[in-house]
Amino acid sequence: MDISFALFVAALCLAAMAYGFAAATYKLFPYQLYANARDAYHALREIEPDVLPPNVNELDKNAPARPVIRTLSPAAGTEKLLVSGGPYELMQRCPTFGCMAWVIDRQGNVLHSWEVDTAKLFAQIPHLAGKTKPENFYPSGIALTPDGGLVMAIQGRNTYPFQIGLVRIDRNGNVVWKHWNNSHHWIAVAADGTVYAPYREAIDGKTHFGGTAVETRCKANLGAEGIGVYAADGKQLRRISLLDAVDKSDFPGLLYGVRSGCDPLHLNSIDIVTPAIAAKIPGITAGDLLISLRELSTVAIIDGTDGRFKKVITGRSAAQHSPRFLPDGTALVLDNQGGQLAQGGSRVVRLDFNTGTSTTVFPQPGETAELPFFTKTAGHIEVSPDGSRAIVVGKEPGRAFEIDVASGKPLWSYRNSFDLAPYFAAKGIKAPVTRAQMKMWGVYYVTDAQFNDAGLGAAEKR
Repeated sequence: MDISFALFVAALCLAAMAYGFAAATYKLFPYQLYANARDAYHALREIEPDVLPPNVNELDKNAPARPVIRTLSPAAGTEKLLVSGGPYELMQRCPTFGCMAWVIDRQGNVLHSWEVDTAKLFAQIPHLAGKTKPENFYPSGIALTPDGGLVMAIQGRNTYPFQIGLVRIDRNGNVVWKHWNNSHHWIAVAADGTVYAPYREAIDGKTHFGGTAVETRCKANLGAEGIGVYAADGKQLRRISLLDAVDKSDFPGLLYGVRSGCDPLHLNSIDIVTPAIAAKIPGITAGDLLISLRELSTVAIIDGTDGRFKKVITGRSAAQHSPRFLPDGTALVLDNQGGQLAQGGSRVVRLDFNTGTSTTVFPQPGETAELPFFTKTAGHIEVSPDGSRAIVVGKEPGRAFEIDVASGKPLWSYRNSFDLAPYFAAKGIKAPVTRAQMKMWGVYYVTDAQFNDAGLGAAEKR
């Protein structure tokens, strides 16, 4: 071999290695391509089988063909309930695409449902990697609108990112507006129709939090989360960057011990401060927002305009979801991993922003109903219109139950299961087992006045 040629090749290799080092250090091309591919690879390593609809926990020949409902106490509420669904759920009612959601009475009779052409709605979602077929998208948080429609945060199974967007449909399932803007988790809708939705965007170049010595521990695609605020017609009014708000806060230690450097906040819930709630908590005003930051095990009240932190309670719950105000200004929280393991591991806790203290509401000592209870990730709480009761939803166990807030006593329960025979028939799949245990994302109170004013439909008997 010609020595000059060998030296030339060696020089090229050294140059390539040097450029690779510089690209990693200074984020030169093709660093970002590599970072995006790496993050997508890690996300897609957790690919789920997608032969089944996204909210199926497992096929089970012993699962009931319809949800099982039990009244546990005469004190159970009588309100109607909005139940979140997804593609190919309740096809006995919504035979083509399944029901995205439905309203039931307390006996389980379906009073109204929303079927959406998911093949059309989810056909062309931009900037996604993974398995983007329409049946891999589902609603997480939903809210009933005064005209009988729904606002839905959409998430993806087997996609990167999983945060997809925000959609409003009318009472007949027609799309009114949509934003593919990486909205996710649970949303809030104010009395005037204003929508508050968590969003995520990926940023690079942030090495430290808030000008402190606390390192981000994320080389690329750090999840910069915030809250998008939209008018009822879908127009974006403003965005509140929570990462900026944390940077500017007086709580530099919040981000020191995060589990995932690239997902430092994990905003998963929003509630709205009303004038009545503001009167109960000094320093808080109507329009401020109650939020849950899972990775920080933190519940906070922030300014509704700029995101400034006003009240912070941290460490009183672990990986929590869904803080919801009670009439006295305290908040119920689904504490996913801070409960006693002997009772399942999850609990409902009540936080007091005036004292910083917490009290377990459910389960109480000696309680056996609805135990064990554990939902490792996700889950939702909905407080009744009069504030005396709450519905607790566990995603993985696929069940919901109503409790009395004062005593913690379970009053009513809903176990989610379906016969998926219509789905298998529509897809031409031969399945020896068609019954399935299902996940749950949310159950919401609907008063008679809301139902009637929205012009929702007549009852369908089970």
